[in-house]
Amino acid sequence: MKRILSAASLLRSREVASKTWILELAYDSRASFRAGQFVMVQPRVEGCLLPRPFSILALDDGVLQILVKELGKGSSAMAHKAPGSVMEIFGPLGRAFPSELSSREALILVAGGVGIVPLRCLQLEFAKLGTRLIPIMGARRAHDLPQELLDGWELWVEEDPQSQMREGLVTRGLEEALQRFPAATVACCGPTTMMKEVARIAAERDNETWVCLEEQMACGAGVCRSCVIPAADGSRMRPVCKEGPVFPLNEIQYG
Repeated sequence: MKRILSAASLLRSREVASKTWILELAYDSRASFRAGQFVMVQPRVEGCLLPRPFSILALDDGVLQILVKELGKGSSAMAHKAPGSVMEIFGPLGRAFPSELSSREALILVAGGVGIVPLRCLQLEFAKLGTRLIPIMGARRAHDLPQELLDGWELWVEEDPQSQMREGLVTRGLEEALQRFPAATVACCGPTTMMKEVARIAAERDNETWVCLEEQMACGAGVCRSCVIPAADGSRMRPVCKEGPVFPLNEIQYG
């Protein structure tokens, strides 16, 4: 797969949830990607020296889409950049979700926060194959949900759920789904606390489980070693940016 380092011009941005934005950038159309891969973005913001990783939401006809949550100076500046602003993009990078799964019963997707991005892409990929999908998304409040990305998703909200939403942690939705489909494959991405609980639940039931890890990265190429995680047997540290961010749960120490 071709990786490209390119200057990308911001075409437009829109707020899709509270302090959560979709950015569309003009990007080299020769690139392609699969669910779980990411790009490193140097936002050209004063005081922000290092690039940041962002999962790829879409890449079609030379337009790259990423989802940006305002968490600090760099992400806030990115979200509010004017059209025509230029950022440096390197990618696509990383290991994607597999194109085949061992379970033929169902695929349960468990997302939280910006973890919706790789799992929505995975949803679209496996929908084309006719796979039974159970997509579940969790958030603290309803206004944290990027509704335009959540067609067909079961929504769990911790506080003040709206119509068609359920109240509680998204892991309750996972437990209910596993009762209905005990041999399902599980894929998850989101906040670390949520993902570790998903991993615990799935591991106790011995379900095939894939995690897409959210880690701080500085290079995206496995050189700086800032995003390593222990291998399952403890023999070495595995760079998430190069050998992940997608891992089968049985390959790493997690949970």
